[in-house]
Amino acid sequence: MTIKKSTRRMFSALIVVLLLLACIIPAQAASSPAPLSATINPNPPAQTVKLIFIHHSTGENLLRDDYGLLGKKLGQNNYFVSDTNYGWGPNAIGDRTDIPDWLEWFRSPSTPVTMNALFAESGQNSVYTRTLADPGGQNTIVMFKSCFPNSNLSGNPNDPPDPTPGYTVGHAKYVYNEILKYFRAHPDKLFIVITAPPVTDPTYAANARAFNNWLYNDWLTVNAYPFSNVAVFDFYNVLTHPNAHHRYNTATSSIEHIVVAGSNTSYYPSGDDHPNVVGSQKATTEFIPLLNIFYNRWKADDIPQTRVFYSDAAQDGWILESAENSNIGGAVNSGAVNFRLGDDAANRQYRAILHFNTSSLPDAAVITSAALKIRYQGLVGTSPFSTLGALRVDMRKPFFGTAVGLQSGDFQAAAGRTSAAVFSATPIGVWYRAALSPAGRSYINLTGYTQFRLRFTVDDNNNNVADFMTFFSGNHTVAAVRPTLIIQYYAP
Repeated sequence: MTIKKSTRRMFSALIVVLLLLACIIPAQAASSPAPLSATINPNPPAQTVKLIFIHHSTGENLLRDDYGLLGKKLGQNNYFVSDTNYGWGPNAIGDRTDIPDWLEWFRSPSTPVTMNALFAESGQNSVYTRTLADPGGQNTIVMFKSCFPNSNLSGNPNDPPDPTPGYTVGHAKYVYNEILKYFRAHPDKLFIVITAPPVTDPTYAANARAFNNWLYNDWLTVNAYPFSNVAVFDFYNVLTHPNAHHRYNTATSSIEHIVVAGSNTSYYPSGDDHPNVVGSQKATTEFIPLLNIFYNRWKADDIPQTRVFYSDAAQDGWILESAENSNIGGAVNSGAVNFRLGDDAANRQYRAILHFNTSSLPDAAVITSAALKIRYQGLVGTSPFSTLGALRVDMRKPFFGTAVGLQSGDFQAAAGRTSAAVFSATPIGVWYRAALSPAGRSYINLTGYTQFRLRFTVDDNNNNVADFMTFFSGNHTVAAVRPTLIIQYYAP
């Protein structure tokens, strides 16, 4: 694929040079689009998809039936459109949509609250035709755009990312690099960046062009971004010249990003720097097929994979504390068809080790969810869930202690992740389940073994009576009842 792109880029450049020399067309340069799947599908989704658009006045004009027609056209392409505007959301965050403000939306302590509200929003905060019925559920697509003042970026065109707050090329790059971390953690949503429209003042025009070229051509590449859930629509470029485009070409079945050299200011002003009707409708016409392509690419490329692992019989089992309050392992049992959790009649704690060979996962896998399941077998005495607190999960890779096999020292060996998960005290049928935390998911060994140590929070209840539960181990002859690790991941 790299060879084909390089060849296409060289060929396009040669054609442009020849045409320029012949004075046939205005000065233009075609740049390669962001990486796409081999198949480009511009057709609308087969089912209604919920979309939310974060914007201010330019976006409101873009949505209006009597202006940009975007709201109506999105509906005709099977998107149920909602939007935010001034005053929207927690702490009126809708007031703040400049480039530096995206950190508050996507990379701040308030992000969870803001995103929960955004994903749940189904109202209209602008006027546009919406005839589709709400399909229910959360918004799947998040579109967001800053307004035209954000094209007045100071600094220099090639400035590197800079965390120093301000309306500069460097800080704009920094902001987009930072918010990409949120997008990476949420591959179940599609995020569409719409670049800020140009202004008529040429003072910072070179900076605006350089930044938007970086955003379109380089942003995802320099961050080695692995997913298809982020895309850029170059609204800025579309509004700089009639021959400037970011569109799908039906004749060649390809995406065109055509920049007209020297045209870095607004060609479509409306008395001020808001794009006029002609420019807005041009943008809508070019955007809709691209959105379909971005959506179809995302659905095709980022299909989640699920793997199920069973605990290894030879390495798992239970360990009994050597003496009450010693916190040192004593007797071990790796051969029984069950393992124990709780305490014995001498007030010694039982802990268990579960062993999984997770090396068959792709080396570049990004794990989005992982859960442990253990199947209940029996109970001696009182349930530890009622007396010993939560059943916690520690992790270590490649193994606890000094060897892969079960050892008494695994009882007290240091963990790589402590309390990486907590089992629900309420089973589903005969299964107890614990979902791994993000720290636990990131610790799963993609190239070797991952071990889990199970323990109740309180070591014993001091009643000198055995109170423990038994669960089936990896030694059971029926694989379906063994301890199970279920991992969902993406393989970029």
